Amino acid sequence: MSPLDASIRYLEHLRNAWDHAHPEAPFAEQDVTVTIPASFDPAARELTVEAAKAAGCSSLTLLEEPQAALYSWIETSGAGWRKQVKPGDVILVVDVGGGTSDFSLIAVLERDGNLELHRVAVGDHILLGGDNMDLTLAHVVARKLAAAGTTLDAWQLRALTYACRSAKGKAARRYRSTGATHRCPQRGSKLIGARSAPS
Repeated sequence: MSPLDASIRYLEHLRNAWDHAHPEAPFAEQDVTVTIPASFDPAARELTVEAAKAAGCSSLTLLEEPQAALYSWIETSGAGWRKQVKPGDVILVVDVGGGTSDFSLIAVLERDGNLELHRVAVGDHILLGGDNMDLTLAHVVARKLAAAGTTLDAWQLRALTYACRSAKGKAARRYRSTGATHRCPQRGSKLIGARSAPS
């Protein structure tokens, strides 16, 4: 399946879910905002628009993800954001996705006594993201297990990677890691059975 077809499919799914939940306000009549990576080139943007239209979006706005994050910060801060920045400041927005990271610089300017935010730079699309971090954590744990005499095969490493993703999410929700214990599946003929592997 092409990326265009995949985009159409999941947007159609969202449309159908919306129409089911809100029959009084059809999806086709809504103003839809689709967020995209800042590093999308014109061709990727055009394909996103094409997918959205094919899925039934009649009124569409594309919004870059770092800009959306900035708008969310402004909304959450209320009027307080104006006290946290001053003309001449530059805000760095870091967008770490599943497999990529994007960086945007937003300049704080003053015009007619009002603060304005203008994007001044977008970093290269770095192929490093959350999935890479999960895999790195899994390899760190696997090395510790190997040092203790336990070698993991590819299937076990995959399971350990998913466990690390889960642990990372829990730690992020608590704002700090307090440690966790996860089970690493064992290979063998038993239907049920595992040894605990601290991580």
